[in-house]
Amino acid sequence: MLSLIFPKNLNNEYRGYKLAIWLLVLLLLFKTSISVNALDWNPYMTSSEVFQRADRIPLDTFSENAGDTAVLLIAVWGVTHLVLNVLGFIAVVRYRAMIPLIYLLMAIDHIGRRLAVDAFPIVRVSEGTDGSVDIPVTFILIALVLIGLGMSLTTPRRLEGDA
Repeated sequence: MLSLIFPKNLNNEYRGYKLAIWLLVLLLLFKTSISVNALDWNPYMTSSEVFQRADRIPLDTFSENAGDTAVLLIAVWGVTHLVLNVLGFIAVVRYRAMIPLIYLLMAIDHIGRRLAVDAFPIVRVSEGTDGSVDIPVTFILIALVLIGLGMSLTTPRRLEGDA
């Protein structure tokens, strides 16, 4: 299994399920949209608005400097996020042997951030005041990433005879 996560040669040879490739593309597109929002490249909404609506961070209660610092930190995180996404797209297009590694990195990223959020809780804008439903996006993403990792490490039966 380690040879599937850390292949000796980075090539386009991929032995997992094709569905894992398509799931990775969808996850990367979703995560790229998050990066675009974090970097304030969204022409329809500022990163501050996204920060307040999606993450329920009460920026209006911060001092001006604290709010600017929080937005800066999210933008810096967005750059890092974008680099990982580009690496994922490169894996899908040219180096498919890296797909299990990309899934592993995504799993570490999402689970690590979830643990950090739990370890350092912050006050958020109260849920449901605007009629919205709190969807556990992080948990859905973690589940999808782990499913994709499993599918990328599993060889379909039709390919088992080729091994």
